[in-house]
Amino acid sequence: MKNNIDKETGFSMPSASNFDVMKLFKLKNETALITGAANGIGRVAAISLGKAGAKIAITDIDFEAAKNLETELLSAGIEAKAWHMDAKDEKNIIAVFSKVDKSLGNTSILINNAGTAYRSPAEDMSTEDFEQIIKLNLTGSFICARTAAKRMLQNKKGSIINVASIMGVTGGGPAPNSPYHASKGAIVNLTRSLANEWGPRGIRVNAIGPTYTKTRLVKNLSEDPNKLNFIIERTPLGRLAEVSEMAGGILFLASDASSMVTGHTLMIDGGWSSN
Repeated sequence: MKNNIDKETGFSMPSASNFDVMKLFKLKNETALITGAANGIGRVAAISLGKAGAKIAITDIDFEAAKNLETELLSAGIEAKAWHMDAKDEKNIIAVFSKVDKSLGNTSILINNAGTAYRSPAEDMSTEDFEQIIKLNLTGSFICARTAAKRMLQNKKGSIINVASIMGVTGGGPAPNSPYHASKGAIVNLTRSLANEWGPRGIRVNAIGPTYTKTRLVKNLSEDPNKLNFIIERTPLGRLAEVSEMAGGILFLASDASSMVTGHTLMIDGGWSSN
């Protein structure tokens, strides 16, 4: 891509005649591993990155659902393969990354999406239940990021996208959910920390912060009028997010379109965090 040189500064400037901005979003020759890929935000990430040209490693604890998505992607002309992954199991995580290396090539894009919630008043919650949410949402994301980074550091390039939440930057939601809030707040700061540590070596680490999105995780909330009103009243756009509305942010952060962006949590929250 030929650029113009600004006469006053000597800096390179894009040329209107040949600057292909859409090319920045292409992911040809990239391998994207997505955790919790079979449904919800993970599913739309797999489809979106695959449509942009990436090879897709579908990982999920629900292997049957992951295989179904593999079939769907293959039928759409997207190179993809499914693996069973328990994002709480370090040995399983490491083994899956190695299998992806051999089948699709080293992971160059990681979407840390696997996670869950446990809605209960804090005073009634067991320590074990709290720790299980932290283990999946936070520790599992760290293990996946560390495992991916070992591959990315070899090429001095990579993009890691953690799925945080509006609840990672605010303190209250429509139902008590303290371990989820704690884990997602930690994801926001883990993103910043890893961005600072790995940025000098070519790895970008960012996050998305979705609002309540039409996925299985929020189905019960969306069916409760009081809880639904709680969400809508705090959202300037006045509605839940469609899962497809996560696609643009994920593709942006995964691609060279965001080549100067790291350590950032992109809020896809209908304006909630602006309150």
